[in-house]
Amino acid sequence: MKNLSEKVLKQRADAHRRALSKGGISVSGSLVRILRKCGRENCRCAQDPDARHPSHVLTSKVKKKTKVVYVPVDMVEEVGNWVQDRRRIKRLLAEMDTLAEQLIRSHVRVSRAVGRNRARLAATRPT
Repeated sequence: MKNLSEKVLKQRADAHRRALSKGGISVSGSLVRILRKCGRENCRCAQDPDARHPSHVLTSKVKKKTKVVYVPVDMVEEVGNWVQDRRRIKRLLAEMDTLAEQLIRSHVRVSRAVGRNRARLAATRPT
C-alpha cells in the first residue's frame, strides 16, 4: 500500500472499528457436515456407507486438541453465520493491525521530516 496520510489511516481505522461494533454473536471454528451411522441394526446406514445420516458439528482447537460440538439441525444456518462473522472480525482486526503499523511508520517519517526542517530553518536564520 502506498504512503497514506495519518488522517486517511485514522479514518480507515475508525471505519473498521465501526464495522466491528456491528457484529453480534460469533464463534471460532469450522462448521463441518459429517455422515454418521445411527446405531440401529436394521437401518439402511448399517449396510450402505453412502446412506449414512448427515449431521453437523462445530470443530475448534483448544490447547492443541480438536474440540467437537454437535450442532442441532435447526441451528446449522445460525451457527454458520456465527462462524462467518468471526472470520470477518478476524479479517478486520488484521487490517486494523496493518493500519496501526502504517500510522506508526507515518508518524516516525513525519516527525523526522519536521526535525530536519527545523534544523534547516535554524541553520538559515541569522544569529
